[in-house]
Amino acid sequence: MKAQTKKSILLLAFFYIFLANIFPFIEDIAEGYHDSMHIAQEGFIAFLCVVAIYIIWKEIIDNRHSVKSLEQSLKKVKKDKETYSQQVQVLRVGLLKVLNSQFEQWSLSKSEQEVALLLIKGLSFEQISQIRGTKEKTVRQQASTIYQKSNLDSRSHLAAYFLEDLF
Repeated sequence: MKAQTKKSILLLAFFYIFLANIFPFIEDIAEGYHDSMHIAQEGFIAFLCVVAIYIIWKEIIDNRHSVKSLEQSLKKVKKDKETYSQQVQVLRVGLLKVLNSQFEQWSLSKSEQEVALLLIKGLSFEQISQIRGTKEKTVRQQASTIYQKSNLDSRSHLAAYFLEDLF
C-alpha cells in the first residue's frame, strides 16, 4: 500500500476518533457534567486528534508539493536528455562522415572500414570477430592491413588519429 494511501487512512481514522469524542464532550459540557477528569480526558483526546489531523494533513500536502516538484524536475531532465541525444546524434553523423572520408582516402575496403570503426571503439579482436562472424585471425590480418594503409602503428594510434584534435 502506498504511503500516501496509508496517511489518508490514518487521517480518516483520527477524524473519526475526533468526531466520536467531540460530540459527547460538547454534550457533557452543555449538560453541566461535573466530573472534571472525564471532561479533561475527552478534551485532551479531541485536542490530540486535532494535532494528529493537522500533522498528517500537512504531510500529505507537503508530499503532493514534493511530487509535483519531482515531476517538473523529471520533465526537465527528460527534455535535457532529448536535447543532448539530438546533439550527440548530429556529432555522431559528422564524425562518421569524417571517418568514412578518411577510410576512403586510405583505400580501405568495406570490411576493413567496419573493423577500423570497431577498433576505434575499443573492441578486442575476439569481440570484433564475434560481431562480424569471422575468425579472430581474419580480424588480426585486417587490422594489420588497416595499419599499413594508414601508416599508423597500432589501434591506439588509429584512435588517436581521429580523436587528438577533439580535445
